[in-house]
Amino acid sequence: MRRWVKIWVEESLSGTMRFDFAPDERGVWYDLLVLAGRCRLEGTIAAGEGVPYPHTWIAGTLNIPVDLLDRTLKKCLTSGRIEENHTGLRIINWDKYQSEYDRQKPYRQAKKEDPDKYTKGKYGHMVNRSLGKSEKKNA
Repeated sequence: MRRWVKIWVEESLSGTMRFDFAPDERGVWYDLLVLAGRCRLEGTIAAGEGVPYPHTWIAGTLNIPVDLLDRTLKKCLTSGRIEENHTGLRIINWDKYQSEYDRQKPYRQAKKEDPDKYTKGKYGHMVNRSLGKSEKKNA
């Protein structure tokens, strides 16, 4: 289970979602992203492998009318944002919403293994620290 999903600021404010979807439908889209982050399968809204949630359950969880969910899903399917099949609802380009998390994953893992190898750089990103002269002699 993820604890967050990435939302692109510029794309959210000026992308096609802003013009193609009504405000309530945009809210459902963002809720679907959050729900996909909470489910066990990467980017898929389902109870488990091959066990899709019924639309009534999704609407109840999101506290929205089923007709709003269905209207939003129809637009998402048409615009290629999701696909729905026997496994559940899958967010297309899920990795796009997780790219920062996945990009940072190797650094988080390496830091666990060797806490002194990586330090925060100028902009707060983890960077591979260069060895100083005395450290090179001892390496």
